[in-house]
Amino acid sequence: MNYGAMIETRKSVRAFQPEALPEKVLEQVRDYYENGCHRLVEGLGTRLLILDSSVKEALEGAAGYEKFMIGAPSYLVLLSQNGQYAEENAGFIMEDMLLKLTEMGLDSCWITFTDAAQVAKALNLQENGMQPAAIAAFGYGVRKFRKMRVNIRSMSNIDVKEEKQFYAPKLSVGELVHHKTWNSKEEMFEKLDFYDDALWRAFYAASLSPSYLNRQPYGFVLTPHKAVLVRCPDEYTGELDAKLGLGIVMLHFAGVMSAWGEKGWQMGSVEEDLDLPEGHTAVASIAIF
Repeated sequence: MNYGAMIETRKSVRAFQPEALPEKVLEQVRDYYENGCHRLVEGLGTRLLILDSSVKEALEGAAGYEKFMIGAPSYLVLLSQNGQYAEENAGFIMEDMLLKLTEMGLDSCWITFTDAAQVAKALNLQENGMQPAAIAAFGYGVRKFRKMRVNIRSMSNIDVKEEKQFYAPKLSVGELVHHKTWNSKEEMFEKLDFYDDALWRAFYAASLSPSYLNRQPYGFVLTPHKAVLVRCPDEYTGELDAKLGLGIVMLHFAGVMSAWGEKGWQMGSVEEDLDLPEGHTAVASIAIF
């Protein structure tokens, strides 16, 4: 998969065509999960369920933004064993699946939830030792026509603008990445070698990562031999969404870097003193040279 291209292509879709997807398409999704999908934590058991449109009614009140469920012809429900970094692993796996859906010409949308037990009960899941860890809706999206908004400030000052749907700005590479210590930007772009460097492309892919409310509560510190992922405190992002988001951003970064050789994330804190502000935590690192 060309991760860079799929990351730039993928968008979150909240309106889907209702027709059920062909079985051959669903089989292709299953095959990728079993034989192609990358994992962050090897040895931690997961299982992928592909469920139909009845999920929307079943999960009303248990999942969705502010408990509002998005209707779709199909849903991915990723189950996971409990274990260290299970949530980050789930975010990593599910985002890899959603990028594969993009490559297949399908649209998708993350579905949020806070209570895995409530979701399992709503879906009547009885998986010994596993619980829901991530959910996404997918199918063919409904084409959105441009919505125009007329701004009338006075009879002599009227303009018409296209109203953007579901748009929120994301952090730029310059905002996301710090050099040697937090809040230091000295020589950072020289290190990234501006726009023609694999490392810049990986950070750019990371900057496009979806997160809860597009808050992106994380950043990177670039040291001489590794990139360190730092979790930042955010009052709007719950624990599950924060950890899923960390998994997503790690998938984006490693997916693009894999084009220049396989490199894996090392979970946990680092030895370097990164001069992190209070509440910020180094959660993982990846070798870059």
